[in-house]
Amino acid sequence: MPDLITVIVAVRTAMASQLLCRALREQRRHFTVASCADSPKALLKQVAEQRPDVAVISANLDGDPRGGIKLIRELRLFAPTTRSILLLDSSVPEQVIDAFSAGAKGVACQTDPFEVLCKCIRCVCAGQIWANSQELQWIVRTLREREPARIVDAKGIALLTKREAQVVSMAVEGLPNHEIAVKLDVSDHTVKNHLFRIYEKLGISNRMELILYVIGSRERS
Repeated sequence: MPDLITVIVAVRTAMASQLLCRALREQRRHFTVASCADSPKALLKQVAEQRPDVAVISANLDGDPRGGIKLIRELRLFAPTTRSILLLDSSVPEQVIDAFSAGAKGVACQTDPFEVLCKCIRCVCAGQIWANSQELQWIVRTLREREPARIVDAKGIALLTKREAQVVSMAVEGLPNHEIAVKLDVSDHTVKNHLFRIYEKLGISNRMELILYVIGSRERS
């Protein structure tokens, strides 16, 4: 994790944005605030100029209740190295799922203590996913209720073999390696090898990232 994390902020009102930026600046041992954007257009411009590590974005932005999610979707394509956190008014399943589908790496609530947001920023910058246990349950349940996504490249060619796709389907349902092995009638070691190859092909490193990758695949399809 870097000693100093560069953060850009875009939240609902100018006052709220200024207060959050001031609070983050007071944590000068951990963060440097690149800027406080007052609109999606301004944030994109500032991200292009400053390439911050993390963007903290309000769900309701620029008068649009889905403005933050739309902006995160743009950032995923425009500046993939900047990791996004969606700041929710309240944690509800639809917004949590939509946030990660759009490309967010973490979600936090306006009602959370400031220390929770700081920890969220540090974890997301370190390449981790930030969501509480209830939010993770919503994500897994949503995946179970939907048809499996086809994981393909830009040309629509499948990235995974049929067996790897089966492993993905079971993994995102929350089955441990041993249960996957039993269902596929293979060894635990074989399942581990399949997961290693899947992670390598998709450029990820753990099951949580796999779940989010699958959600993102559904969003892109």
